[in-house]
Amino acid sequence: MKSIEETYIELEKHLREASVAEIGGFRPPEDKLTSWFGGPGFGLDGETLPTYNGGDMFCLLQVKVSELPVIPPELEGTEFLIVFTNREEFPFDKKHGDGWEIREYSSLEELKMFPKSSEKEVVKAFPIRWKKVMDDSPDWENSWDLVDMTPINEADDERFFYEYNRYSGTKFGGFPNCIQHGHDLEGFVFQIGSEEKPNWMWADNGIAYFNKTDAGEWAFNCQFY
Repeated sequence: MKSIEETYIELEKHLREASVAEIGGFRPPEDKLTSWFGGPGFGLDGETLPTYNGGDMFCLLQVKVSELPVIPPELEGTEFLIVFTNREEFPFDKKHGDGWEIREYSSLEELKMFPKSSEKEVVKAFPIRWKKVMDDSPDWENSWDLVDMTPINEADDERFFYEYNRYSGTKFGGFPNCIQHGHDLEGFVFQIGSEEKPNWMWADNGIAYFNKTDAGEWAFNCQFY
């Protein structure tokens, strides 16, 4: 069996790069076709805001992919991505297109800002800058998918929980920052955190995770306290 130190060395080989959102704190750009938490949302001619139970959904996150310092391979060919969700309820246990929807565009050309919805605002929009991190670490359960953590587990060594960075906010790439249990690493693309400035929270300070299959299908999952 490997020693504790050898286990940590092996774990550190699996640390991942990620693009972490820095929300607000700077002058909003005049061009809205950039990364925003909230934001107006964009689409092509003939497209409208997606709807749920007859009401407009809203743009929760829009991302200009070229602004990401770390771009997940699942976004190859995507230039702009928008996450929409509904105003009535958190879309837990719902499939893509039912209460939440992701739209991807391969070009910025011909994208136009949607007219403002007549329905109530849900989040306060803030522009995003992306920061590259090199040291995003898996949570305890997901670490077992990568490394045999037995030496650390048997020694009840707590350095794993205090000496490694796990980014809980909105980010692309890296590892899902889990709250209750592990999350599927296969096809993990990004997470949206509960963010204070935009006044957005998933249930009780939760985090939403978004995975994409090889066939291009999106899946949504959320954990909270």
